[in-house]
Order: sequence, then structure tokens, then C-alpha cells
Amino acid sequence: MKRIVLLFCTVMLFICSLCGCSASPEKNPSIPGGSTIPGGNTAKDPDDKNTEEAAFAALQKKIAQSGSAVAVAFIGYVDSESSEADLRAYVAGSETGKEYPSLSRAPLYMAEGQELYAIIPPNDKGTIIVYPSMMTEDGEYADDKSNPLHVGEPGEPLLLRCNLSEIYSNVLIAATDGGGAMDFRPSLSMENGHLQEIAGVYDFSTYEEVPDERSIQIATELLLETDEVKQAVMQGMKVMYTGNTQWIEGRPCLLFALGTDSEDQFVRERYYGVCDNLVYSYDAISDTWSTVGRQ
Repeated sequence: MKRIVLLFCTVMLFICSLCGCSASPEKNPSIPGGSTIPGGNTAKDPDDKNTEEAAFAALQKKIAQSGSAVAVAFIGYVDSESSEADLRAYVAGSETGKEYPSLSRAPLYMAEGQELYAIIPPNDKGTIIVYPSMMTEDGEYADDKSNPLHVGEPGEPLLLRCNLSEIYSNVLIAATDGGGAMDFRPSLSMENGHLQEIAGVYDFSTYEEVPDERSIQIATELLLETDEVKQAVMQGMKVMYTGNTQWIEGRPCLLFALGTDSEDQFVRERYYGVCDNLVYSYDAISDTWSTVGRQ
């Protein structure tokens, strides 16, 4: 009986060997072209490998070729109460973020302010350091280099929210390229809303097409016809065109800020979008735009 069982097992092993049976674990197969079967490991197309790294390396090459010590991009105006998740999503959806996707995952420092910047060192040895700064009663900057707000790793980019005022910056940036160093303050020109030209700083911002003065004038007049804006202006507030466009309900609208102005600063309190004979008001709590009636 034992000989019969042994002979049966031998025959079965022989049949399995002919059929290609194996005791090794089955590997997760992948679909060519970058996709994977659900539950498998992600397989990248060789042509798309390191695309983000290549874009970042190309940017650093442009910085070096320009002879600049650092690169800065103005991403846009944001709410001063925005969360980290809000800001990263804003960067990812911006034109600059789409061109350089890795920026949305860069270290983020949130100082007080409503301007969002991306700051890039020129090479793998360059560093970015952020210091607090303030304006004295004499109209001079007072920087505190003994208490850095952020110290970046070599080659590490930075997302920075700062600047409550259009008049002065509340941070000082120290940028190195592995050898020399330079200090600068990120700020915008009040003439066109572009990054202020600074020697040694490479501007890689993506700017939208600037509307003509007549379009801005018409939009301003429409905005001033709304009851709430008219009342606010009568109480001493001012309207300022930010130089940016806001997409609202599929329309590119000119973005305005309503706020208080003084000798030292312009503090934005409300945002309005104007386009196609419509005026929209921004609700920061619900993060929504709604139409505003006019007289």
C-alpha cells in the first residue's frame, strides 16, 4: 500500500513539473506605460522619470546663468488666516506650481501677511534663512538676526507667507549660494503688482496679462457703485487694484482689495472681483465668492 501511495505522489510531482507549477510567491504584475494593477507597486514610464527634478534643475541652471544668488516667485495673494493645507493647495493650483510641482511640498513658513512667495537657492549648497523685521517710528528697518524664523537645509526651497503691508516687508531673507551671501526683502511693486526688482534676485514668477488702464478704471467704477463699498469709502476706506486676476465662476475677474490706508501701510480687509459687469465679494470663512448688488 505504501508503495502505491509513493508511486502516486511521484506521478503527481512529475505532472506539476510539466505544467510549470512553482512554490515561489506570485509577484504583483504591472501594466506597461506607468499604471499599475490595483494593489501593485507604481511603475513609472522611463520617459517621465524624474520630471519634477529635471524642471527644478533647469530652474537652478537659469539662476546660475543669470548670475543671481537666489530665485523668487510671487505666487499670489492669500488670506492671512489660511492654513498650511490651504496654502499648499493654492501653490499646487497656481501657474508656477503647475510648472514646478515639487514646490507644493517644499517647507513652508507662515509669517503674518497676505503675500505668498517661493524662494529657491541657486544650487545644492545654497541656503535660505528668514529673519523677523519691523519698521521703526523713524521709518527704518529693524532686523533681528539673533532669532531666525526659518533656517533651510542646503539646496532646500521655501514657501513663505509674509507682508501685511504694501509699504514694507516684515521679513529679511538671507540667501547663500555656497560661497557669497546676500540679504533682501521680498516685496511687490505698487505700479504693476510684480516682484520688486532687486539686484541678485532672479524673478521666476508667472504673471498674467495686465489689463489696460481703461479696463481697470471701468472695473473700479463698477465696484464703487456697490452699496457696501460706497459706504466703506465714505467711512475712510480705500479701494486698490491688486494687479491680479481671480477666476470666479469660469470668468477672469480683476481682483480688488478694500482696506485702510495710512502713511505706513495699506491693510487689506475685503476682496472683490469685477468682470462682465458683475461684482463679486469674497467670504473668507466659507471660501466662496458671491455677487454684490449695485444701485
